[in-house]
Amino acid sequence: MTTTLATRKQSEAIRDRMQAIRNELPYDADAARARVQELTDWKYHMRKHPWPLLAAAAVAGYLLVPSKQPVRVTRDSDRHSSQPPADAPKKSMLGGVVGALATLAIKQGTTIATRKLSDAFLSAASSPSVGRPAATRHDVEPTTDFHQTEA
Repeated sequence: MTTTLATRKQSEAIRDRMQAIRNELPYDADAARARVQELTDWKYHMRKHPWPLLAAAAVAGYLLVPSKQPVRVTRDSDRHSSQPPADAPKKSMLGGVVGALATLAIKQGTTIATRKLSDAFLSAASSPSVGRPAATRHDVEPTTDFHQTEA
């Protein structure tokens, strides 16, 4: 394949464009990181669109809070029966999902806390003071007794 002036200019233009892209890439990544940070910040969205967010929070609150059950007057003989009443509230699917998510969040929090404590203990164990023996009661200088009077 022969190289002509046009193909050399074209390949040089491609190299120049690739170099420009390489030079712009760190700035583009920083801008994308800042944009992701901004989009995941709830305060940003609250400043930009307060009314839709308040409406969504109200709807979520309405759906998550259980409705009040009507009070039913029962006789003493019914109260002591071992069978649940026929109109006992059924567990909702949303309640089950919320319970599962809460369990997962608690487990994740426990895992993170355990990992942080483990790292703290390991870093404390690897500090230079580990090689030095711990001071015993006999290594400590006796303190002067303030109640003694000199004769």
